[in-house]
Amino acid sequence: MQARDPALLSLAVAEAPHAVGQDEIRALACRFFDNAYDISVTGSIFESTGIKRRTFVLPLDGYSTALPFAARNRHYIESAGRMLRAAAARAVPEEARSKVTHVVLISSTGIATPSLDCNVIQALGIRADAHRVPVFGLGCAGGVSGLQIARDLARSDPNALVLVLCVELTSLTLMAGDRSLRNFVACALFGDGAAAALVGNSDNGQPPLGTLGQGLSRLFPDTEDLMGWDVREEGWRVVFSPRIPGVVRDNLQDLVADLPGSRGARHFLLHPGGRRILEAYRDALDLSEEQLEPATTVLERHGNMSAVTVFFVLDHVLRSPGFEPGPGLMTAFGPGFSAQLLSVELQAGQPAPA
Repeated sequence: MQARDPALLSLAVAEAPHAVGQDEIRALACRFFDNAYDISVTGSIFESTGIKRRTFVLPLDGYSTALPFAARNRHYIESAGRMLRAAAARAVPEEARSKVTHVVLISSTGIATPSLDCNVIQALGIRADAHRVPVFGLGCAGGVSGLQIARDLARSDPNALVLVLCVELTSLTLMAGDRSLRNFVACALFGDGAAAALVGNSDNGQPPLGTLGQGLSRLFPDTEDLMGWDVREEGWRVVFSPRIPGVVRDNLQDLVADLPGSRGARHFLLHPGGRRILEAYRDALDLSEEQLEPATTVLERHGNMSAVTVFFVLDHVLRSPGFEPGPGLMTAFGPGFSAQLLSVELQAGQPAPA
């Protein structure tokens, strides 16, 4: 008998504690970069992003001075752990915690050994023999990939109950002393967030949020320099190339055609890496503004939270007034340069209360 597609049983997202308006961030960034560029030009980058607010793990003045890498990483371990515990506590009902068989952790913005899932497992009372799958280095593609990993684990074992944890604190990678244009663009885009989701086959008595269908991964040759981290003594310097939107635009239509179950998608769960990425999605798939709205709205309210962002897009779609169940397409691009796609069938369940 053919295994059925596993269900997405629950979802919870968590913002960082400090909400800041884009104008405040722009003012701080312009002070950092004064005399480095024509601020009248680079300042317009903030307006062109379409972002109005973001949330950070530190107060805005906490980014005013250069933080040593060790201090950044301590903030990462403490804040990421706290946000993951909050999201997981809402995503996993108490009666289900002893039934979790696998924990998948996705994060690329800090280093923790033991990995952050250990703390969540102990805090929530998840069984000690749960299989742990910490994944580092997928960047923006990590959220979709994490759900695909969970889907594959659940299909391989009918009794599997997989907890997906995802956290990215991109604000901690920003360097106050780095006056490069790409760091300025990063200041205009990145935010912090976390998410937790439960994937499995069993009926927990609540309507599922949907089912997870087939996925597709694609690594593009000779594109390693398009996105990633340039590791320096003072921290991780962001790498992203202006070529990225073109690669997305040129390849996405063929990728979707290769993904079983992607035809006739009603819901487009797109990782909004930035305004130009959204324009590339629009052009490649001939999408309307209405179809782009979930990704556009999440970008406006939260910025680019790397791997976490696609969970916020899914949460937004499921909570939208007038939501109707139906097929969906989830996409993200990340370091490699790589693409990750997943077909989904969204249903009438509701994400965990905020």
